[in-house]
Amino acid sequence: MSTTLLQELQGELRRLYIAGSDLAADDFRLKKMEPKLAQLGERAPVFKRMAEGVAALTGSAQPEDRALKLQDLSLLINSVLSTQGTTAPEGTVQNRETTDGGLSDLTTVHSYRQLAEVQNALSDSGGGRYEIVRSAYDQGLFRDLRLFPFAIRALGDSYSEIGDLAAHKILPAYGAAILPYLLDGLNIQGGREEERRLEVVRRLGVGAQDNRSLDILVRAAEEGSDKVRAAAIACLGSHPSFEDRLLEWSLDKKKTVREGAYAALAARNSEAGRDRLYESFVGKDALAAAEAIGNDPSPEMIERLLKLYEERLRSGYTGEEDRKSKDKLWKDLEPFTIAFRRAEHPGLERLYLDLAEHPPHYPSLGRLDDVERMRILHAAAGYLKDLDTPDALSVLEHMEQEDPRFLPYAFHAARRQLAPAEVYNRYAGSGWGKLKAAVSRKAQVVHKQLLETLHEEVYVYKGYVRQRLPQEQIEAEWDPRWLDWTIERDDLEMVAALAAPGSRKLLPYLKQAVETTSGNYRGHYIFIALDAGGFDEETRYELLMRWMEKKDWKKLYTVYHDETQRLLRLPDRFAGEAADRLEPLIRETRFAGIKEEMEEIIHSLRRRASSV
Repeated sequence: MSTTLLQELQGELRRLYIAGSDLAADDFRLKKMEPKLAQLGERAPVFKRMAEGVAALTGSAQPEDRALKLQDLSLLINSVLSTQGTTAPEGTVQNRETTDGGLSDLTTVHSYRQLAEVQNALSDSGGGRYEIVRSAYDQGLFRDLRLFPFAIRALGDSYSEIGDLAAHKILPAYGAAILPYLLDGLNIQGGREEERRLEVVRRLGVGAQDNRSLDILVRAAEEGSDKVRAAAIACLGSHPSFEDRLLEWSLDKKKTVREGAYAALAARNSEAGRDRLYESFVGKDALAAAEAIGNDPSPEMIERLLKLYEERLRSGYTGEEDRKSKDKLWKDLEPFTIAFRRAEHPGLERLYLDLAEHPPHYPSLGRLDDVERMRILHAAAGYLKDLDTPDALSVLEHMEQEDPRFLPYAFHAARRQLAPAEVYNRYAGSGWGKLKAAVSRKAQVVHKQLLETLHEEVYVYKGYVRQRLPQEQIEAEWDPRWLDWTIERDDLEMVAALAAPGSRKLLPYLKQAVETTSGNYRGHYIFIALDAGGFDEETRYELLMRWMEKKDWKKLYTVYHDETQRLLRLPDRFAGEAADRLEPLIRETRFAGIKEEMEEIIHSLRRRASSV
């Protein structure tokens, strides 16, 4: 069946979205399509549903009901078109009714206003769309059935971060029920969008009894474009019956195809698969095999590689040391750093402990340039920092003393194993940490590294948003002396992160910061600290108003959302005075948008003041 009729119907529905659903009543264009859809409905129930939807939309109904019918019909047509990657021959209709029921657990409870912004973000181009889509995912909006077609469409978004978010987070959350939607619309000659479809298929896994999906994957693996072939082959690792084919594909002339086979063999983890991976690892495909092993490390494979790694690290060298020999050495060692990046193995722990504590026992390490040597040592430190053992902490402290670049690992391990007071005494209560101003070059390096480490420990990322740790976690896990320590070093971001009730230095510091801080964005940290410090309403109000009065309103081109929200949340007893203090300020602004926004806030404050 040609999709022309479906596309024509979709166009008419878009017209009604713009013109208004009320105009659908007795619409002759829609009525003309209804019998055609009904005829197709004799062969496939999904078209019968479309015909019924058109009849309901053009018939008599209340305005609210008609709007809902328009949305329901649009969702149905978009779902069919988004999965119609190929068309059936004229006169035949593929029955997709079996795939419709798999999403029965999705809801349609959200209002169109909530969904429209996301739909627009996934239909257009331009900046700011990722944040909208990410926020919608975090809020669970994609559990609404009407966003499912847009989630599928996101795989081909021109902004790669949105496509990756759809492949790694949004679509896998729907579960295996979406596999038919992903595979039925697969263009085996496609590119990155099809790769992402197959990445989702691999994450969800195709059941051994799902012969239809397996047939599609095999066809894509044999006849698709190089990238589609590799992605399809990678999906077959969990199926023993394909092992011989995977071994055959791992010898393909095309590197991308071999990479897909390596990925499947690493997931398969059979003896034959491990043998082939090891053969490739010690051959010309070392990096490709290492990448596959690193993504799916098995204890058997890691144990086998560990012996070779230690042998290469301990091997001596009697030839002439030159650039060529150094490059060859790194080429031999780099694949191990990739293969072991997610591995957990007692042998790896033993090796890293000895390597970090006794580098001279491993001559190859000393031959490397600093960058490559540090990659190996950072890998060791990164593995040891989460072990929670005294031996690991002792070794990391030794590494830190030898080179401040390892301080973050030792600090993290100390925080996991020691009491908060012990951590403070070790890093800030003695030695260089006790100095307010570092003098020697090494002391400056240590100070800088410690401050950077503190930032990494107290701020976390949720998506792409940087946030401080929850207040209860700060008060439970951090010695209160850290707050005064960061105040003495005038690190406003750290003060905001560690602020808690009880510090006598905090309020004087924040008052001074309000008067001297340049850059309006830093007000965000001032008021975070003010909130966390447990100060009374009057103190918070006065500092907020002083911050607003200090602004250069003649040059101001924006007022931050956080500031406007704080003004709107002021207690009623301060509303009238706040309006009086804000009104003279905005007379100086040159931007109409700022003036209008502030006038609305002042009006809101006066209205609240009059009601008290």
